[in-house]
Amino acid sequence: MTISIPPAPGPKAQGEGAGGAVPPLPASPLSEDHFLMIRRARVGRKVVEKAARTAGWDAAITLAIGLAGLALSVAWRSWPGIFVTVGITVVGVVALVGWDRMHDANPSAARILGFNQLALMAVIATYCVIQMATFTPEELAGSAEIQKQLAELRDAGIDLTEAAPALVRGFYGLVILLSMLAQGGMALYYFRRRRHLESYRDDAPEWVQRLLKETND
Repeated sequence: MTISIPPAPGPKAQGEGAGGAVPPLPASPLSEDHFLMIRRARVGRKVVEKAARTAGWDAAITLAIGLAGLALSVAWRSWPGIFVTVGITVVGVVALVGWDRMHDANPSAARILGFNQLALMAVIATYCVIQMATFTPEELAGSAEIQKQLAELRDAGIDLTEAAPALVRGFYGLVILLSMLAQGGMALYYFRRRRHLESYRDDAPEWVQRLLKETND
């Protein structure tokens, strides 16, 4: 029995154009002005993404510290510790909201994140003031080993019982100063991003913003 094999289809049967030529690709729907807008918006988008990454790390670290500290404070039944760690946790949650808005280039993100840093500074300062106000030398009383070491220091002419209040005030005062520098600096950083966000939103059309966001450019 003989089986006939049909001949291979020609160029026209394969969907090629007349004479075997491949049909030309459609022209780009974007003009040179469109490409110029994309290039200009890309510069502004880089500023937005950098601020969003900063806000993301800020939120993650703050939440980690707040939740870990809250668990320890509850275990130790430290009411000042619970106060400050709850405050830090709330600040971390708000930072997540700010991060999401920053990623969308929403100018309100700068205000949220900036005031959030000032709130964190207020929580830390309040905790330090409470610790300074409530500290008493009797808190140094502990185990017999600690009492023995304190007695040895007194014999050597060093009385921590008298120096302790000044040392505590100095320590917590330093914490307040460092918080003012750290949180104050971060707040200033976020507040200054508002101008960049507004400029980016005003200069880049909505379709360009969406293009750069979805392509992670």
